[in-house]
Amino acid sequence: MFVLQGTVQDGTDSILVVGLDSRFERIDTIVCSEGQFKWKFRPDTVTTLILVLPDGRRHPVFAEKGVESTITIPSDTGLFRVSGGKCNEAYQSFYLESRKDATMKQVAERLDSFITRDPFSEVTPYLIYEQMVQKYHADQHTVSGLISRMSGNMQDAPYLTTLKTEFKDEIPNNTYVSVLSLADSVGNVFQFSNIGGSTNYLVVCVWATWTESEGLRARRDMQKLLDNYAGRKLNVIDVSIDVNRERWKETIEKDTLDWFSYIDTEGWESRIIRNSNIQQLPVYILFSSVKKVLYRTNSILDLESELERTLPPLEKSQDKVLPKKMRLRL
Repeated sequence: MFVLQGTVQDGTDSILVVGLDSRFERIDTIVCSEGQFKWKFRPDTVTTLILVLPDGRRHPVFAEKGVESTITIPSDTGLFRVSGGKCNEAYQSFYLESRKDATMKQVAERLDSFITRDPFSEVTPYLIYEQMVQKYHADQHTVSGLISRMSGNMQDAPYLTTLKTEFKDEIPNNTYVSVLSLADSVGNVFQFSNIGGSTNYLVVCVWATWTESEGLRARRDMQKLLDNYAGRKLNVIDVSIDVNRERWKETIEKDTLDWFSYIDTEGWESRIIRNSNIQQLPVYILFSSVKKVLYRTNSILDLESELERTLPPLEKSQDKVLPKKMRLRL
């Protein structure tokens, strides 16, 4: 059980408990007696709760298994204090240190430093909600930049997954990805502008090992593209944005695919991610021969429909094609 004991300094007799995301999809009521209360909850994992006072004020609490926390909810002029558990302590430190920050830029820089120190922190989604979304109404670029600094698993936290669905998803006109270095499994480095050939279209499956079965399935689903579109000036590769090269190598060694796999250890800071405005993995991107972004989708079926519209027809005189891996390296 997670146990929360608290003191309310302004005489409030009841407090609502709501969740930041789907981990707590209900509303509970805490009854206060003479400014004191005790409340219990059995979390499955770290769960971000929000205590809502009758006057509209909100205070977060991070529920962790087996943790006992103490909270002091002040009057309007007092200091909010919460202790007990790693997440509550981390939030309390951020809260106290950021009280003198007067602009969104200052808070964003502090939050960036917070993420750098602990990219796995369960506190970060709430800080983005509280500071960037609720308080400053930050633009998409600022929020996306902060999210990209987090670990891959944390970027898939329920609140952030929901938030990213609200981002504008258009690909900017005339977007090119040319200056990008990719490495293969033995450490050889290639320039993206030279991969796929100078006259071919290129389909890139962007994924990461933390997407688990979805990423592996997306890679394998491209297999039939090589046969269905042989002779139609199309090559395919996959690019992982894992920062852990060894974990990536162990994963791809289990697959036998007819194309080359590459890695960009820049993670969510990868140029292919930023220039293509990718919010969710795995994803397919269709590039022209000069590496202009033409199309992006999470669906292999939608990709095939786009290829039918985009690729030149099969040349009748071309009776056979080069072996697959030879074509892809050209």
